[in-house]
Amino acid sequence: MTKTIGWVVSFVLVACVAAVAQIPNVNLANSIISARQKNNAQLVQYTWTAQTQISKDGNVKDTRIQQVSYTPSGAPQYVLLNDIGSQMPRGFFRRAIAENEKEELEKYLKGLEKLIAQYTLPSSGAVVNFLGSAAITTGTSADGSPILQTTGNSVITPGDTMTITFDSVTFATRAMQMTTTFDNQPVSMQATFRALPSGLNHMQYATIEAPGKGLVVQVHNYDYMPNN
Repeated sequence: MTKTIGWVVSFVLVACVAAVAQIPNVNLANSIISARQKNNAQLVQYTWTAQTQISKDGNVKDTRIQQVSYTPSGAPQYVLLNDIGSQMPRGFFRRAIAENEKEELEKYLKGLEKLIAQYTLPSSGAVVNFLGSAAITTGTSADGSPILQTTGNSVITPGDTMTITFDSVTFATRAMQMTTTFDNQPVSMQATFRALPSGLNHMQYATIEAPGKGLVVQVHNYDYMPNN
């Protein structure tokens, strides 16, 4: 289950390294990719806390609090905090869950994580493809800062919709909404991002809902501390 909630990092760690093709929004694509590369380089210098709560049919099935950081090789590493000293095996849901339900949830969430990871646009090519057909509008956020809203359809799966809001000045991600299907059932996700005084931009809150399964996954990243 520890790997299942790897989307805590997936939302903010996006490596964009390939060359950008010539598309109508090539300048915007370049700016977003550059901002992500800079942010990723800063992110690996931080350690933070990630809380993930999984509910099914309105009942909390698992709550994980993890410390997240990066190894010298750049790989994310997780230290489970709230199970330390307990009798509950790591990587398992609460013992009250029947074994067959536990296995079913594990399998479903693992597949859902893989799908959601694609919506982070994890390569420059994915960014280019999205912006190449996205509708782009300008506006202002609630705090009055200028923003760009980019909306695309059939981004990953036929009939899906994804909207990403960027800061018009820094090109950092401010918010993300997505509706899609997984296992022939609807899935939605909403995420909001926050910029630290240091300039680091990170996903602060995310909610993933799979109403057909009665599942809600809530993620909260906080307490970002520089390693040095």
